Amino acid sequence: MDYILVAFMGLMVGGIMNALADSLPVQRQINTPSCRTCGAPRPLRAWLGVGGLLTRARSCPYCGTPRGLRAPVLEVVTIFGTLWIFVYQPSLDRFMSSLLVSAIFLLIAVIDLEHRLILHVVSLPAGAVIGLLGVLSPTPGPLRTLAGGAVGFVAVLGLFLLGEAFAKAVSRLRGRALEEVAFGFGDVNLAALIGLAVGWPGVVAALLVGMLAAGLFSLIYLITMLARKRYTAFVPIPYGPFLIFGALLVYF
Repeated sequence: MDYILVAFMGLMVGGIMNALADSLPVQRQINTPSCRTCGAPRPLRAWLGVGGLLTRARSCPYCGTPRGLRAPVLEVVTIFGTLWIFVYQPSLDRFMSSLLVSAIFLLIAVIDLEHRLILHVVSLPAGAVIGLLGVLSPTPGPLRTLAGGAVGFVAVLGLFLLGEAFAKAVSRLRGRALEEVAFGFGDVNLAALIGLAVGWPGVVAALLVGMLAAGLFSLIYLITMLARKRYTAFVPIPYGPFLIFGALLVYF
């Protein structure tokens, strides 16, 4: 497969990810590229973030809202990421499955960073696709794939329930509700996806790496905010990207 074709495929993957990240959090359905502020369709030359940047179509022609840098940056990331996967996984079946799994995790990470949501409309179909890939693959195979999904789900479900209990206890002490918890149920679904992708026992390493990365980031953030005298208790951070970091590290 030619490198130019692979790079073009990466660009198209990035464009699709951008369109999904724009439409799914708002409408819970797939839509053509449109402005996130007013919902107006984007002109064809601005469907891709890179295209909009090169043709100076960087704002919505209807409401004037700038598109921002996420779209072109994401497309550049998917171009180089797709090329890297092609070099690392040159066989067609491994390349396509790795690209699909990576694109799914990338979409979840982008939406979680921007909206602090891990959507069922993404995670449930993704679970079916990733689970099928794992079951049909010689490694990890059916048993390890399903065991990985089950362990991931149960492990983070336990953390989710502990977080709910902690939030209720703090709410009673403070006299008002604590809205934010460390893990939402979307993180539980994501852990199951990670388990399906890396299988058993890889899911253990993936979740540990993700949680350690999140803990390190939280510690650095805490120290920084204390040094700047801007610390606020119970500030939420999206855990999805950190769990995905651990998943991709183990997957590849």
